[in-house]
Amino acid sequence: MRIKEQLEGVTTVLEDIRKMNKTVPIIVEGKKDVAALRRLDFSGKIIRIKKRRSVFHIIEGLRGKHEEVIVMTDWDKTGGRLAYKIKKACEANEITCHMEYRKEIIKYVKKEVKDVEGLPKFIQRARLKVSRNHGIRVI
Repeated sequence: MRIKEQLEGVTTVLEDIRKMNKTVPIIVEGKKDVAALRRLDFSGKIIRIKKRRSVFHIIEGLRGKHEEVIVMTDWDKTGGRLAYKIKKACEANEITCHMEYRKEIIKYVKKEVKDVEGLPKFIQRARLKVSRNHGIRVI
């Protein structure tokens, strides 16, 4: 996949998530993931999975407050396992769990980026490459 297609794809997916995040919280692994999403102009609720609390306990605390969540864990083995735990906890608490956005982002950036915190730098590099290749200025 060419860099322009990757950039367009990931940008489109992130815009969809950003719109949904106005009312639906995003679940991430750590502080750096939260910071990365904030750098990408996400202004909605972002929930960080804390190591001292179980995933089930965190999701259980959302019941009655949120009917759905967006999962944005890293795409390494640990992130995959955590996404699965979140999904199971959501099912048990009757919360809709959106995993499709994570899968879409992975499709576009898996070779270059391994985690959520790497997305801002990827986008910055991709925009620079696209602007150089096409002789246009991308902000």
